Amino acid sequence: MKQQLKPAILLLALLTIGITPPVAADKQDEINYMEARRLMENGTILPLQTILKKVQGRILEVELEHERGLYLYEIEVLNSNGIVTELEFDATTGELIKSKIED
Repeated sequence: MKQQLKPAILLLALLTIGITPPVAADKQDEINYMEARRLMENGTILPLQTILKKVQGRILEVELEHERGLYLYEIEVLNSNGIVTELEFDATTGELIKSKIED
Protein backbone atom coordinates (compact mmCIF):
# COMPACT_ATOMS: atom_id res chain seq x y z
CA MET A 1 0.00 0.00 0.00
CA LYS A 2 2.77 2.45 0.92
CA GLN A 3 4.51 1.86 -2.42
CA GLN A 4 1.35 2.89 -4.30
CA LEU A 5 1.05 6.12 -2.36
CA LYS A 6 4.58 7.39 -3.05
CA PRO A 7 4.01 8.30 -6.74
CA ALA A 8 0.70 9.97 -5.90
CA ILE A 9 2.30 11.99 -3.09
CA LEU A 10 5.20 13.02 -5.36
CA LEU A 11 2.79 14.12 -8.10
CA LEU A 12 0.71 16.11 -5.62
CA ALA A 13 3.83 17.78 -4.23
CA LEU A 14 5.06 18.73 -7.70
CA LEU A 15 1.67 20.08 -8.73
CA THR A 16 1.41 22.06 -5.49
CA ILE A 17 4.67 23.90 -6.14
CA GLY A 18 3.70 24.49 -9.74
CA ILE A 19 5.99 22.26 -11.79
CA THR A 20 5.39 19.23 -13.91
CA PRO A 21 6.54 15.83 -12.71
CA PRO A 22 9.37 14.08 -14.51
CA VAL A 23 8.14 11.99 -17.40
CA ALA A 24 9.68 9.30 -19.54
CA ALA A 25 12.17 10.91 -21.89
CA ASP A 26 10.95 9.28 -25.08
CA LYS A 27 10.54 12.61 -26.90
CA GLN A 28 13.32 15.11 -27.45
CA ASP A 29 11.00 18.05 -26.90
CA GLU A 30 9.87 17.07 -23.38
CA ILE A 31 11.22 19.19 -20.56
CA ASN A 32 12.34 17.67 -17.28
CA TYR A 33 11.22 18.96 -13.91
CA MET A 34 14.46 20.87 -13.19
CA GLU A 35 14.20 22.81 -16.44
CA ALA A 36 10.48 23.39 -15.84
CA ARG A 37 11.23 24.84 -12.42
CA ARG A 38 13.92 27.12 -13.88
CA LEU A 39 11.55 28.34 -16.61
CA MET A 40 8.83 29.01 -14.06
CA GLU A 41 11.14 30.82 -11.65
CA ASN A 42 12.51 33.14 -14.34
CA GLY A 43 9.00 33.96 -15.57
CA THR A 44 9.24 32.21 -18.95
CA ILE A 45 6.28 29.92 -18.22
CA LEU A 46 3.26 30.08 -15.95
CA PRO A 47 3.03 27.71 -12.98
CA LEU A 48 1.16 24.52 -13.77
CA GLN A 49 -1.42 25.27 -11.07
CA THR A 50 -2.39 28.44 -12.97
CA ILE A 51 -3.18 26.35 -16.04
CA LEU A 52 -4.95 23.62 -14.07
CA LYS A 53 -7.48 26.17 -12.77
CA LYS A 54 -8.81 26.27 -16.35
CA VAL A 55 -9.25 22.50 -16.58
CA GLN A 56 -12.35 20.57 -15.53
CA GLY A 57 -12.25 16.82 -15.04
CA ARG A 58 -9.78 14.27 -13.75
CA ILE A 59 -6.18 14.97 -14.79
CA LEU A 60 -4.64 11.85 -16.30
CA GLU A 61 -1.32 13.14 -17.62
CA VAL A 62 0.64 16.38 -17.83
CA GLU A 63 3.64 17.14 -20.01
CA LEU A 64 5.62 20.30 -20.58
CA GLU A 65 7.18 20.42 -24.04
CA HIS A 66 9.01 22.84 -26.26
CA GLU A 67 7.55 22.53 -29.78
CA ARG A 68 7.28 24.84 -32.75
CA GLY A 69 9.13 27.52 -30.77
CA LEU A 70 6.53 27.42 -27.96
CA TYR A 71 6.47 26.05 -24.44
CA LEU A 72 3.34 23.92 -24.19
CA TYR A 73 1.50 22.22 -21.37
CA GLU A 74 -0.20 19.11 -22.75
CA ILE A 75 -2.87 17.85 -20.36
CA GLU A 76 -5.01 14.73 -20.75
CA VAL A 77 -8.33 15.01 -18.92
CA LEU A 78 -11.08 12.49 -18.25
CA ASN A 79 -14.49 14.17 -18.07
CA SER A 80 -17.58 12.97 -16.21
CA ASN A 81 -18.87 11.24 -19.38
CA GLY A 82 -15.75 9.07 -19.61
CA ILE A 83 -14.29 10.99 -22.54
CA VAL A 84 -10.54 11.68 -22.59
CA THR A 85 -9.52 15.01 -24.07
CA GLU A 86 -6.03 16.30 -24.74
CA LEU A 87 -5.70 20.00 -24.05
CA GLU A 88 -2.73 22.01 -25.25
CA PHE A 89 -1.99 25.33 -23.51
CA ASP A 90 0.64 27.93 -24.31
CA ALA A 91 2.72 27.73 -21.12
CA THR A 92 3.78 31.35 -21.47
CA THR A 93 0.35 32.97 -21.85
CA GLY A 94 -2.02 30.29 -20.53
CA GLU A 95 -4.01 30.40 -23.77
CA LEU A 96 -5.76 27.18 -24.84
CA ILE A 97 -4.30 26.36 -28.24
CA LYS A 98 -5.89 23.01 -29.01
CA SER A 99 -8.50 20.63 -27.64
CA LYS A 100 -8.70 17.15 -29.11
CA ILE A 101 -10.80 14.14 -28.09
CA GLU A 102 -8.61 11.08 -27.75
CA ASP A 103 -9.56 7.86 -29.51
